[in-house]
Amino acid sequence: MTSRETEMDRETDPSRAPQEALGRALDWQRSLAQGYIIIVALVASFLAWSAFARLDGAAIAPGVLSAEGSRRTVQHLEGGIVQEILVRDGETVRADQVLIRLDPTRLDTQGDLYSNQLAILLAQEARLMAEFEAKTALVFPEAVMARSREPAVAPVIADQSRLFTSRRDAMLRNLQIAESLLQQLQKDYDQVQVDMSTARETLAQIDAELNALRPLFQRQLVATTRIAPLERERVRLAGVIQGGEVQKLRLDARLAELKLRRQQVLQDYRQDASTILQDVRKQLTDVRQQMLLVGDAQRRGEIRAPIAGTVQQMRYFTVGGVIRPGDAILDIAPASEELVIKARVDPQDIDRVVTGGTAEVKFASFGYWGSEVIRGTLRSISRDRIMEDGGKLSYFAAEVVVDKATIPTMMVGKLTAGMAADVLLITGERSVGEYLLGPLLRRWDLSLRER
Repeated sequence: MTSRETEMDRETDPSRAPQEALGRALDWQRSLAQGYIIIVALVASFLAWSAFARLDGAAIAPGVLSAEGSRRTVQHLEGGIVQEILVRDGETVRADQVLIRLDPTRLDTQGDLYSNQLAILLAQEARLMAEFEAKTALVFPEAVMARSREPAVAPVIADQSRLFTSRRDAMLRNLQIAESLLQQLQKDYDQVQVDMSTARETLAQIDAELNALRPLFQRQLVATTRIAPLERERVRLAGVIQGGEVQKLRLDARLAELKLRRQQVLQDYRQDASTILQDVRKQLTDVRQQMLLVGDAQRRGEIRAPIAGTVQQMRYFTVGGVIRPGDAILDIAPASEELVIKARVDPQDIDRVVTGGTAEVKFASFGYWGSEVIRGTLRSISRDRIMEDGGKLSYFAAEVVVDKATIPTMMVGKLTAGMAADVLLITGERSVGEYLLGPLLRRWDLSLRER
């Protein structure tokens, strides 16, 4: 049936019009109810999703890519003459690889000179120690005897041996002279003792004889000629005894002097050795120190790479060229440098930031939309906030180490020091509802506080 026929039917049947209007009203109400149901379902779904869906929370910290791990400049402390160049610009080297060898002639000559001086001083020290300890034989240390056939050392051994023998012989001669004088004086002393003892014995006999004759002489039974000789002999013997006492005192003093002289001979011998020994040991200390310095410089004769990386900006290209002390020789770009971002954390976020936490990095130079996430780790954060601009700016200094494995291909080799970055320090998970309602609730809480 066509629409025209339908209209003709409606005109011919007026009772059908109200029924159709009622049907249209019911259809519209059903559509409206379905719309409300859909809206309620969507709102309920959103609320359920916002209540249960978890999103990562983060503290946003602006930062700058630092120069940590930048290229190393290779220098040499003493410098020298280039003997061999083993690398070129752009060449990859490993850590401790030899880059340049310096001519060792000068250092080898100095080393030989100090080595000979050391042997000479050790030989002198051995002789002086033997003299100080009054040894009868000189024994050189193994370090000297090992070089006994070398032209620089053999004469030293012979000279020190001769000097030891001559000085010891001179000391022994002086001791022998002093000993001879002591023996002679001791004989004289002993003879004086014998003479005095004999005189005392004779004097005792004369006194006994005089004691027997004097009573007889008083009774004139004995002639004067018998008494007088005995009296004279008694006086002589008393003089002998008295002279002997004086001579003993003089000999005692002389003996003590000679004994002291004998001791002084050995003491002077040892003292001379001790004085020179102190000077020799000072020289030994200096020579050993110089040998250490020369040995250290000889070890640095091979200039080695401090790290693995790529050689850049070589300054010396000629064998025989002179490297001045402390001059830069070449640079090495590290092969495994760390990318570190120096970030500034807002003090309001510091309670949510934890060392070792995960971070996400964005570089403004490469745009934000569609770029891959670069991840990192929060390595450290300052213990106290840092104030700048007279206290107008405050922040906590943080260091974020970038995970190089997460750097997109388009950025590889293009990241340079000083590049600005935005760091998202992950602080944990929150629901969407907490994100949406959190600021409103905080405002509401603050609005209800009285001043």
